[in-house]
Amino acid sequence: MKLKASNNGFDSPHQSDTRTIYIANRFPQNGLYTPQKFIDNRIISSKYTVWNFVPKNLFEQFRRVANFYFLIIFLVQLMIDTPTSPITSGLPLFFVITVTAIKQGYEDWLRHNSDNEVNGAPVYVVRSGGLVKTRSKNIRVGDIVRIAKDEIFPADLVLLSSDRLDGSCHVTTASLDGETNLKVCSCICLSVAFGAQNVFGF
Repeated sequence: MKLKASNNGFDSPHQSDTRTIYIANRFPQNGLYTPQKFIDNRIISSKYTVWNFVPKNLFEQFRRVANFYFLIIFLVQLMIDTPTSPITSGLPLFFVITVTAIKQGYEDWLRHNSDNEVNGAPVYVVRSGGLVKTRSKNIRVGDIVRIAKDEIFPADLVLLSSDRLDGSCHVTTASLDGETNLKVCSCICLSVAFGAQNVFGF
């Protein structure tokens, strides 16, 4: 990553198109560092919250031509005397809207549960010079994360070391592209000599 120095020696997040990442979040103590805001590691695949479910769901449903058409017919029948009762168009519309909202609400509730399970998965990171157990959603940019065999990567990571002498490991990307064959990843040349024992202290 290319770094660009400013007048005080560090980049301001709103003035530079580059980012300065400090490994293990060890920031300089000279007072010249300007904290940069990075997004957290939480995964949010749900569409609704408790507060916006009703208006957002109704908006999405009435964007459909059929639902909007029957809504207009129902409103016209309410305002103008017509041979047919407004119930003939309003009741089916209300039934369809209600059933669809219940179905989409249940599916979104399942997505919330899935997100909470992923975000709450235990991970080990290096904090204050030691290995600390935390949750996946608490991973910050610059953290050193320990991944054991057959564990899922909780974030986008750069391989620093492994228990192999050549600093390599085998990963599968089946959840991303469907390929089940193992891919070989190698450590960067600057950190391959450290080894997992020196990085994590075990």
